[in-house]
Amino acid sequence: MIPEPKANSSPVVWVIAIPSPLHKVFEYLPPASGRNNPEPGARVRLPFAGREVTGIFIEKRHSQLADVTKLKQVKILLDPSDTLLSRDQLTLLQWFSDYYLVALGEAIPLGLSNRERKGNAEWQPPLDHLYRTTNTQGLIEAPNRAKQQQAALAIIGSDTIAVKDLEQKGISKTVIRSLVSSGLASKVAAPNCPSPRKTRELELTDEQRHVCQQLGANLDHFQGHVLEGVTGSGKTEVYIDCIKQVIAQGRQTLVIVPEIGLTPQTRSRFEQALGLEVPVIHSGVSEAERSRAWSMARAGTAPVILGTRSSVFCSFKRLGLIIVDEEHDAAFKQRDHPRYSARDVAVKRAQLCNCPVILGSATPSLETLANSQAGKYAHHRLTQRPNNASLPVISTIDTRGLALTGGLSDRAIEQIADTVARQEQALLFMNRRGFAHSLQCEDCGWTAGCHQCDSSMVVHRNPPHLSCHQCESTRPTPTRCEQCHSVRLSSKGIGTEQLELIVQRLFKSTPLFRIDSDSVSNLSALQNVLSQIKEASSAILLGTQMLSKGHDFPRVTCVVVVDADGLLFSPDFRAEERLLQLLVQVSGRSGRAHLPGKVLIQTRNPDHPLIQQILDRPYSEKARELLARRRALGLPPSGALGLIRCDSKNEVDAIEFLTQLTAKVTTSKTLRLMGPMPTLMTRRAGLYRYQVIAHSQSRKEVHALLQQAVEIGSQLKIGRKMSWFVEIDPTETL
Repeated sequence: MIPEPKANSSPVVWVIAIPSPLHKVFEYLPPASGRNNPEPGARVRLPFAGREVTGIFIEKRHSQLADVTKLKQVKILLDPSDTLLSRDQLTLLQWFSDYYLVALGEAIPLGLSNRERKGNAEWQPPLDHLYRTTNTQGLIEAPNRAKQQQAALAIIGSDTIAVKDLEQKGISKTVIRSLVSSGLASKVAAPNCPSPRKTRELELTDEQRHVCQQLGANLDHFQGHVLEGVTGSGKTEVYIDCIKQVIAQGRQTLVIVPEIGLTPQTRSRFEQALGLEVPVIHSGVSEAERSRAWSMARAGTAPVILGTRSSVFCSFKRLGLIIVDEEHDAAFKQRDHPRYSARDVAVKRAQLCNCPVILGSATPSLETLANSQAGKYAHHRLTQRPNNASLPVISTIDTRGLALTGGLSDRAIEQIADTVARQEQALLFMNRRGFAHSLQCEDCGWTAGCHQCDSSMVVHRNPPHLSCHQCESTRPTPTRCEQCHSVRLSSKGIGTEQLELIVQRLFKSTPLFRIDSDSVSNLSALQNVLSQIKEASSAILLGTQMLSKGHDFPRVTCVVVVDADGLLFSPDFRAEERLLQLLVQVSGRSGRAHLPGKVLIQTRNPDHPLIQQILDRPYSEKARELLARRRALGLPPSGALGLIRCDSKNEVDAIEFLTQLTAKVTTSKTLRLMGPMPTLMTRRAGLYRYQVIAHSQSRKEVHALLQQAVEIGSQLKIGRKMSWFVEIDPTETL
């Protein structure tokens, strides 16, 4: 209780964080009845902006308002006893709000499941089991005349039985209800933990065993660990060994992967090795399933939780280890509100929970390598594939002057043919979906552009239409040029849809699987395709980056990068790092089992330094060179960047808003502001996008400026005409 000073006559109020973009908390009078000493993090229902919302109680204090007559009252305290948010969760979410400049009322609900954010009760397991009621004399028996009830009790015995099993044995629902209503039996929840399953014993290499011993000796305290292992080196086996040790200590593990598509494979491997259910948290499962996983983690009945970005905020009873797999992946950065890096939040959470965090990748990010070099993270390496499997042989194909068949050179076609003839699989990587890049007029040069964006429309054939891959708008494929009305229209460039048709003609008897966001629209479809690939002996896999991330295809021995040039030239200073990571990851899909693998990179720039480095040097060497170059230029991770961006229907308003804002913020000699300037694609989805980039060697200095920008920008009238935001540690600055 807060002692009320004699001189202070203002009422005691509850400070509430409300889901609103406003960077402030709100005062409310306590409810008229009920408990008046809630714990921080308790949910409340209250009126706000003409509607009823769910807020989060922060603290009690005397009102700081000048006019307390305007105070509204909390309607009900939803969590009168225990809060759903643990103390370390609240600390994490308050840090998250401060660091990423997200309103507290939007940050704290991230620690709740979707149904809990709406004010609903925590998920409870269904009451679908019966057990016999006892008293001091033992089991209670049914009356002699109640033959059906006696038969049911005999089936139940002294154990617990599922209601559906009773029904299968001929016991009707009426009899079951009678047992419960008369007190002869009670309904209970199904056991939270499934019965143990047969586990697969790990066969660790000497290198894996050495890393496991190093990690196992440091599982009782916070420490960042980098697990850098070449593709196919068995990082998952190391994860499983560490998880087993954590479970033996009675604690839980959170495993975060970058993409939903990786969860089925990862979940299956974990459940086989651990012998227990691994609940998942991502947008591809139902809200009920996510709520169930969240509740099991909070209760401590789920030893392992597997999820994507948002799972980093999940409730845990005894969190003992966090694993971030493929930590380099850009998908860990959320690009819409609230903008954050799940990898960085995971490290902070591990620190607050005093547990280790493992960042695993074959191609660690430069940020992670910098922390390793600075001694902040322990660095562990796996340099070999198990079972004497060798890394693939990488070579280039100079496509200058070659006559290509659907983008494929004769040499690539020959290698694919040899691969399928050996009853093996080939993977063709092309990072452009659709049939063709654009539709052009052969007479006047007109290109079918998006009416909402500064981009051309992509040609699709199944079904026929044009699509903008920026704003997802579509329109029918025109038969005449919109400028000169010529009928001589032609498709330019090749996408996965066109390459699929060409490969089908070249290899008519070979199964072909195309994997991109057009052909595989949901998780169920992806699982179906992956299972078909697993069952096939010879096959051709064709796809985009969906194929390059962490999938294990044991029979793939030939990888063809159809067009590396589309990845080579970009004004983004991170382009080189991302290209190296992508090519190494794609190449790593080849030769992962006992079969030797090869990689062919088709390019019109075979002498480009990045292409040459892929051929003859390991990723770690190339990455350290890039890191040294970043240091020399003062760019992240050595320097710090911040972003102020706005989207406006009126281009002049966007420029004026940023001009007014930058004129009012405080800068220094060590902090540069670049802009206002247009983004690389100035108009997108009908909005003009302009930005200001802040650069300094001090992250604190950039953070302070963006915090000031939030306060000033919210006061500018012109800012109400548009959408705008600030971003800490942006990964895309174009």
